[in-house]
Amino acid sequence: MNLEKLMFSRVPLWLVLCIVLSGIVLLVGFGGLVSYAAGGGQRLQAFTRPALAIADIPVNAVRYANAPTEPVTHEKRDDLPAGFWRNPATPFVDPGYALIPHYDLKRNRYVIDLTRLSDGKIVRDYAPDIKGINDRSHLDVSYGLAVNHSPRRYRMTHPLLMPDGGLIFHDASPEVRIDACGRVLWTRDGIFHHANELDAEGNIWSSGRLLKSALPHVGDFFSEDEIAKISPDGRLFGTQSIATILARNQLTPLWRSVPYTDDPFHLNDIQPVLASGPYWQKGDLFISLRNLSLIMLYRPSTGRVLWSRQGPWSMQHDVDILDDHRISIFDNGVQSAPDGPRPLAPNGDYVVKHNRLYVYDFATGKTESPFEAAFAAQDIRTVTQGLATYMENGDLFVEETNYGRLLRMSPDGTVRWRYISTDTGGRRLELGWSRYIDPKTQGPAILAAANARCG
Repeated sequence: MNLEKLMFSRVPLWLVLCIVLSGIVLLVGFGGLVSYAAGGGQRLQAFTRPALAIADIPVNAVRYANAPTEPVTHEKRDDLPAGFWRNPATPFVDPGYALIPHYDLKRNRYVIDLTRLSDGKIVRDYAPDIKGINDRSHLDVSYGLAVNHSPRRYRMTHPLLMPDGGLIFHDASPEVRIDACGRVLWTRDGIFHHANELDAEGNIWSSGRLLKSALPHVGDFFSEDEIAKISPDGRLFGTQSIATILARNQLTPLWRSVPYTDDPFHLNDIQPVLASGPYWQKGDLFISLRNLSLIMLYRPSTGRVLWSRQGPWSMQHDVDILDDHRISIFDNGVQSAPDGPRPLAPNGDYVVKHNRLYVYDFATGKTESPFEAAFAAQDIRTVTQGLATYMENGDLFVEETNYGRLLRMSPDGTVRWRYISTDTGGRRLELGWSRYIDPKTQGPAILAAANARCG
């Protein structure tokens, strides 16, 4: 009864007008704070940050509602069976192993298999507690870690095999180290994505991204990428912003003098130099920026970009050091159009014919594509992601990420073995940046993984 009286009691007009006017004033002030922050304003952060958080509520609600709960799939390519296959027509037997992150249909989640490539036997299966990993994070709830990186969606990307048989990985999420049994040893909070690589001292270089950029004149969802160095026990040595690196080297026009995008850099690989040579020094880094089609050689100790080049690669991934004067680049060969001719990329991106592997020679300044015929023969054409690693005998280890295919092929395109990931309908399931494991250099780690006794 009291509630009914309150709901239907007479309210003076002057009070209603005061409430309405106060609401208008608050709304104008709120809009001013959001506009000021969105325009790059750096002061009044005690007020602008809460205002932006409130303004983001509808966007985040839509994100959560639309967040996929299943793995990324792409169209069926052919009738090749899923799983591992070794070519019986070639006498070659691969002595190596591979870490293969793939979606397990039976467990409805991504796992990582340490696979013996001579026969496809899985010597260690990694399936850590993803919810437990996410629960360790203190990332702002607006990032949606629990939703967008749920146990059914978390793809343990580009795993590093450690001496104890455990792994280091991430999924645009905190960096994680587990032991051979999947137990979490540590997590490093932050947004780490794409490649993980070890330097000469055993530290990890990983792509990072700020949750919120402080750069002026960028949007709320601007991706400010940074390079991050992490110790094997999870300590963060430091980060360096790509925007700052470019500015320090008078390269800002590469992204500020073109039409605006929230993702101008798309840092996807950091390759540490392990030994000095005539064109670089130990400790230097090769950095790949996909959306600029740019590879650059960077010296963290001085902050200098020693060399950079755009193309002939386009939207590339995975730069590797071949010897003391050559590098290789996995070229996606992507171009953009209003409406892409292939269903893979609804934003219009498409691959021109096929991917390729470029080799750039610093001694001659020449660029070659030695596997051109092999890529064409195997119709390798991942629009995004992808990697390729030169083998000791001249073969190539290639992951066609979008189409769930991993293979080793000779220069003429002969397949030595392949691995394919599909769903029950034959659609391809994305892989998670596989890694070739050489027993000559990582034999003890392989044994540690294979022989681990888990409760």
